[in-house]
Amino acid sequence: MIIESLSIVDFKDKTATSYDFSDGTNLIVSTGNKKGKSSLLKSIYYTLGFDIRQFPSGWNISNKVFQLKVKFDDGISHTVTRQSDIYKVDADDTPLNSKEYSEWLQITLGIDMKLPNKQSKKLHSVYSTALLLPFYIDQDDSWDGVLYRRVSDTLGQYSDVPKGIFEYIFSISDIEVQKLQNQINQYSEYIKVCNSIIDNLGKVLDNYKEKTSEVPEAQEIDRDKLDTEIKNYLRLVNEYGEVALTFKIKLVKKREELDLQRQDFDELNQLLKMNEKRHKYIETECKYCHSKLTQEQSLTRLGLNNNKFEIIVLRDKISKKIEKLEQEVKDIQCQQYTVEEKIDELNSRIQKSKQLLTIDEYIKARAKTVAVSEIENTVEKEKATRLEHDTKKKELQKEKRKLEKEKEDLKNQIKTTFDDFKNRIRITLGLTDSNELGFLEFKKIDGSGMDKNIKYLGYYLMYFSLIEKYGIYKIPFCMDSFIKNEISTDTANTLFQAIEKYFLSLEHQIFFSIVTDNVQYLESIKSYNIIQVEEHLLSSDKYEAIASQIMEVQ
Repeated sequence: MIIESLSIVDFKDKTATSYDFSDGTNLIVSTGNKKGKSSLLKSIYYTLGFDIRQFPSGWNISNKVFQLKVKFDDGISHTVTRQSDIYKVDADDTPLNSKEYSEWLQITLGIDMKLPNKQSKKLHSVYSTALLLPFYIDQDDSWDGVLYRRVSDTLGQYSDVPKGIFEYIFSISDIEVQKLQNQINQYSEYIKVCNSIIDNLGKVLDNYKEKTSEVPEAQEIDRDKLDTEIKNYLRLVNEYGEVALTFKIKLVKKREELDLQRQDFDELNQLLKMNEKRHKYIETECKYCHSKLTQEQSLTRLGLNNNKFEIIVLRDKISKKIEKLEQEVKDIQCQQYTVEEKIDELNSRIQKSKQLLTIDEYIKARAKTVAVSEIENTVEKEKATRLEHDTKKKELQKEKRKLEKEKEDLKNQIKTTFDDFKNRIRITLGLTDSNELGFLEFKKIDGSGMDKNIKYLGYYLMYFSLIEKYGIYKIPFCMDSFIKNEISTDTANTLFQAIEKYFLSLEHQIFFSIVTDNVQYLESIKSYNIIQVEEHLLSSDKYEAIASQIMEVQ
């Protein structure tokens, strides 16, 4: 994946900005801290689907529309637009919620990451934050506590994060092995059922061959029992009838609510058309002095663009409500049909019971009425089924052993590479105790000040290098500022030497923030794309052009 450009529009303040990026290393540079570097980087990954835990003060995302142009490995570019928790992809009018967008992102990346839910322990497709986690180092939350932990509040729903995410990226997750084991267990249960049937039928067959007694005489119908049965059926019919009535009432209310939402949706579309018409045919002449007004003055007087953004946002939210209500109506109808089918079934049973009372016939005894040949055929069929299940079980066991060995070999290979990276990076950074965390060990790092930051930096460089070499999908790397304390020239030289050697040189699109004073420590500065940011990222003079571009996709 390559991020080609970012556009941001603040439709409240009527300001905007846009940036183009190279597919190599992009340095986000400012003359000092708190100039907007973090706001820019956080906005990129927020638009891509990462739920940022905290934005810089004053960066109000609820007033902004973000849009990324992203190119994937198949060479196809897509436009991703995000406003709050609503996404749009390309020019599709259908708004997507976070789950739907995450599904699209996984499909487009060609992956299917699933993690166990912390409560239910069942596997679920992950949201986009989990997909992006290993690639994004946040200025505020990534340099304290546990590596890759607590950088987003939405990750708490999964078990064993971040380890499970990295195991998937490196193709060493045991989830695939567990799936095979579950299939093996299922076939074992099938075989047990077959054995039970074969054993029980064998006993019946032996018993049938030994005894040649006649079929027992039929027994007369118990009228009192049938009468009681009919009354019970009638009682159940009444109970189900009350349930069916409840569903009918719910259905009426939901349809009324759905009609209101559809009416609001139609009215908003009409407002959009009226807004476009007013924009197109507006007279740019003052009605008092007849002087010509500029288009900007006219737009400001009528507030057309502001209205249009807000109408679109509200229309998209109502669209999602309509989608939800339509599904609820379908669910209620399904439940209603199920109850009505049950009522029909009970009425059928009542009629049959009444017929038995009317004709007063006898129930013939069923014991031992199956012919010997039929029992023997059933036994043979069960034996054939058991053999089929056993064969499949052995194939799965063989596949599981092969997969376990492949994953174990790959894990050992990656671990060896990790240890090699660790030794080299430790020497470059001058670390003496970087052995405290091993491969896929995510624990809190001890220490304080710059020494602690250097340790974090070392581990992030290790995992970036591993992802570059073994990762099964690619997302641009991002490292926000790690220097929070005053450092000496020698220390700065050492740190940026490591960053340039083990991070900026990777065959990957990279985003890295740096202040102007530290650019001097980078030897290959001419090969990087420099993006200079000022204190105010958004500008009013760019609003019209960028807002129009975003509206074309909206």
